[in-house]
Amino acid sequence: MALKNRSEVSTIDNPEFINLTPSDLSPLISTCEIKVFYLGHNRNHSYINKDTALKMAKTLRGTPIVAAYNEKKEDFGDHGHVIHIEDGEISFSCKTVPYGFVAPDSKIWFQNFTDTDEFDNKVERTYMMTTGYLWTGQFPELTKVIEEGQPHSMELDGESLEGHWAEDRELGVDFFIINDAVFSKLCILGDDVEPCYEGSSITSPQVSSNFSKESFENTLFTMMQELKETLNSKGGLNMSNTEDQEFENEVAPEQVDDTATEESTDFENTTEEIETVEDEDVDSDETEDDDKDDSIVEDEEYVHEESEDSDNTDSEFSEEQFNAMNNELESLRAEVMELRNFKLKIENQQKQSLIDSYFMLSDEDKQEIVDHMAEYSYDDIKAKLAIMYVEQNVDFTKVDGQSDDEPSPEMTFSLEDETTTEQLTDLQRALRNASK
Repeated sequence: MALKNRSEVSTIDNPEFINLTPSDLSPLISTCEIKVFYLGHNRNHSYINKDTALKMAKTLRGTPIVAAYNEKKEDFGDHGHVIHIEDGEISFSCKTVPYGFVAPDSKIWFQNFTDTDEFDNKVERTYMMTTGYLWTGQFPELTKVIEEGQPHSMELDGESLEGHWAEDRELGVDFFIINDAVFSKLCILGDDVEPCYEGSSITSPQVSSNFSKESFENTLFTMMQELKETLNSKGGLNMSNTEDQEFENEVAPEQVDDTATEESTDFENTTEEIETVEDEDVDSDETEDDDKDDSIVEDEEYVHEESEDSDNTDSEFSEEQFNAMNNELESLRAEVMELRNFKLKIENQQKQSLIDSYFMLSDEDKQEIVDHMAEYSYDDIKAKLAIMYVEQNVDFTKVDGQSDDEPSPEMTFSLEDETTTEQLTDLQRALRNASK
């Protein structure tokens, strides 16, 4: 059915965007913190290692947070799977409804916790954690989640689940090794429902609320160090002029997109700025003597101790300052990722060009190198290709192209032979006559 009233799109030169900060959120939602699952063996006989968890983490943002609430019990239930049998037919449904979601910009991290197992033993486990939002203004029953906390269990998409069964010889138990999976739901459980991952829960922010200014600054410093290391790293970005020229000749202009060009320009500008700052720091450091350095260190320690011991609220930073610093950190993180991707792109192009240059080797011969190109360095690939070529084209059992145990073939030239005159060619007759 067509709309009765249609509005024409008004074309404007510059859209007027509303400037909002990350803290500008609906007052009807509340932030929550989720211990999604832990690494390693699980009592439901599944196993997830850290590499798999890192891949799965890319699908966590945007996942709905669901639950099945029982008004009679005034508590949540389980995953809400229901079997219907009617007229001899069996059907399945789910009672859970969305109560919130994991935001697209939510932080995801690993955190160690000490759990108590079924035998009252203390076990340290590494959990994947994230933050989300709950619609507490729409669903009053969620107040219990924020104030007291609830058990939690994740759900994975069955169609995308990849894995295999294997026996843990030490435990003598078969486990399903999950190689990859996509999150489909995060489910709030009731108090009487035991989650598969013992300590998995959904609560008000606890760990994330303790992300202090000091830890933030440490993270920011780490990001700056990673940025400097990326800019100063070798093997793709700091290429010599000769390598640059060879690379330009190997890659056609149409293969280099505009994005790569812009990234290269931004990278060069960033490099110049950082090098300038580093030069200034070096000059400054050389002019200072050791006594002054010791004095500065003592002053910094004194200020640090004073800030820790003092109860003055001036030592705390405002939410606006934190948001500004957080935005700066996210910007730096994005810049580091762009530089890493650009560096990786250049390296991969160099590696592929090197592999293609050995056209005399078959694709089958080079397949192992192509499959592990990301793991091998440029020099590793170069060495492997060279060795492969030599092994296929040089016979080391021969010297000067001859086998040691074979006699050298002799080549003789003679103008006298047993050929009859009738069989001689004109050229042979001329040579024979010339020799007489």
